[in-house]
Amino acid sequence: MADYKFSRDELRDRRGSKVAVLDGKHIRDHHGKKLGEIDGKYFRDSHGAKLAEFDGRYVRDSHGSKIASLDDVEDSIDGIGGSSLVAMWLFFVR
Repeated sequence: MADYKFSRDELRDRRGSKVAVLDGKHIRDHHGKKLGEIDGKYFRDSHGAKLAEFDGRYVRDSHGSKIASLDDVEDSIDGIGGSSLVAMWLFFVR
């Protein structure tokens, strides 16, 4: 069983506490502070610096090194989604 659940636009931990919210293309913590954004296939931090990219199968860091596969992400978070699921994993679970 995964430690987190992503449904609609909220990431919750196994106790049901809200951890994060996907607000359009922006990722916010449970207090509403913007932590990053999804920019196409790239994930950027709150300052606009590229953190990672997702090609549909693998998550790579800003230097192009493989961090994880989509299967690794799905093992940590229950939910449907591609980029949005990977973004939640990148900012909160990893």
